[in-house]
Amino acid sequence: MKGATAEEHGKLCADRKRATERSFSEGAGFEPPSELPDDGQVDLTDLDGCAYYARVLQSDIESLSERFSQKLPSPGEFEAFSREENLCPYELAKKLSARARIVTAPYPFFFHPHIRRSLLGWLGVGADRVDLVVDEAHHLPDHLRELSTVSLPQESVRRARAEVAERGDFALPDGPSASRLLEIVSQAIDLLVERCGGDDDTILPPNALEDALLAEIGGTSHRLDTWLGAMVSWGEALRDERRRQRRLPRSWVHAVGLSLLSWPQLSAPEYVKVAARQPRRALEAYALDARGPAEPIRACHLSVHLSGTLAPLAEYRDSLGLGDETRLLEVPSFFPPENRRLFYDTTVTTRFEELRSDPAAVGRIADRLAEVLESLPVKTAVFFPSFDLLDRVLAAGLAGALPPNAVVESRRVPMGDLWRSIEGFKKEPGGGVLLGVTGGRIAEGVDFPDDELEAVVVVGIPYPRPSAKREALRAYLDSTVGHGWEYAVEAPAERAIRQALGRMIRSENDRGIGVILDRRASTFASSLPGLEPLGDLTAVARGFYGRRSRWNRPPVVVAQKP
Repeated sequence: MKGATAEEHGKLCADRKRATERSFSEGAGFEPPSELPDDGQVDLTDLDGCAYYARVLQSDIESLSERFSQKLPSPGEFEAFSREENLCPYELAKKLSARARIVTAPYPFFFHPHIRRSLLGWLGVGADRVDLVVDEAHHLPDHLRELSTVSLPQESVRRARAEVAERGDFALPDGPSASRLLEIVSQAIDLLVERCGGDDDTILPPNALEDALLAEIGGTSHRLDTWLGAMVSWGEALRDERRRQRRLPRSWVHAVGLSLLSWPQLSAPEYVKVAARQPRRALEAYALDARGPAEPIRACHLSVHLSGTLAPLAEYRDSLGLGDETRLLEVPSFFPPENRRLFYDTTVTTRFEELRSDPAAVGRIADRLAEVLESLPVKTAVFFPSFDLLDRVLAAGLAGALPPNAVVESRRVPMGDLWRSIEGFKKEPGGGVLLGVTGGRIAEGVDFPDDELEAVVVVGIPYPRPSAKREALRAYLDSTVGHGWEYAVEAPAERAIRQALGRMIRSENDRGIGVILDRRASTFASSLPGLEPLGDLTAVARGFYGRRSRWNRPPVVVAQKP
């Protein structure tokens, strides 16, 4: 079952649950293995039901509810209790949720239509009885756009073709074989992606995919829908067969057919069709409008949306279509303002045109960053606008100026390994250096209280990467709310800066210095109180931190491999 999607796991789980419930309804009860293991897992391969779900059905939910209301367990404690008692923690949580006044859940539980219906059913309430609190709300508009986006990766088509080859080709009604249609789809994707040229993505004409398919295979759009419907039916039968065999209920033919069937309905102005080369070759119907998927918010009794980086609030309100009656409230930080100093450097920039036209620009950034790090005698995080620039600055000389224990975020490092490196950084005495990217796993997802992090350097302004999708979003917001550049480009950059700087101040006792290495930072002065041009950072740091070890030891020379 490893690698299964949530939907696939859900189908298999539902089968086990139905078998368990059927056994109970027939009066037999579910007979789990004679002895449930204390430190292992039941092998469910040859069982019709689920031993862990059966234990939930046999439990006294009232007494468990009373137990947990006396002392609310953390998620880890709840899972440990469930494991010890051989209960399914997910099903137990569902049973207990109907008795709860407050339920926390990831975004999809409320914003995915099917899951939301299930959630409200478990709670036993309608949406009008819900007071919705959206935490870390600055992520929500992009989450809703991605939720509505439909992607057709070339890899999925390749797997669908392999599936047909393995199971045996079949003819479509009065049309080509399934393998032939999938071959034409694959060729069309390659053709449209090649139009990207050197760019990562490019906007397609509205009917480009349909025209490419029909030009090659002939027929009408109605016949194409008939053929795709036959592919979906074939894939559904395969999923059911695999489900009966207790294998993953997966069919790539089914997935590709559904994407192609929905493609013509995903039209402008709410969608833009895009061919993408990176991070994978794919066609996408990218959702520009977050207001439709946000409709469930307006069905609630009330909603409160909060984040330390939610401003500009008007952009958030307008992107979700919350209406002019929405109350916008900016609450100033209650942390002592003197505990944070913010500066921006006027000597460098990561402006794209300058980096492209001046071969020495990256080297200047590397030299300036090395000087800044030498002036900060505390644990310091450095956040770049992209992995590409991080790698280029390291290669331009920064690598030789870093301490041997520096931690560098990488796209290729698994989260577990990265987390262990971060924990080591936190425990390391003295002034260490941590390098990552704004908007990455470190810059927005990790807390560094007390002296675990006392300085942050933001290299450049983290404007969103230029792309056809970003330009389409800017144009769409221009036409709908009149603030395309501000909402699609400036607002994400502002939030990314504030998220990165926020890593070092997590309580009223934390102190830190933030430095933005880019002369354009003055644009964001209104949202960064106290921001001022950088002068003598060494003198400022001495006065702010007092004497620290970096000034009381000889410099470290890092030997470079040839």
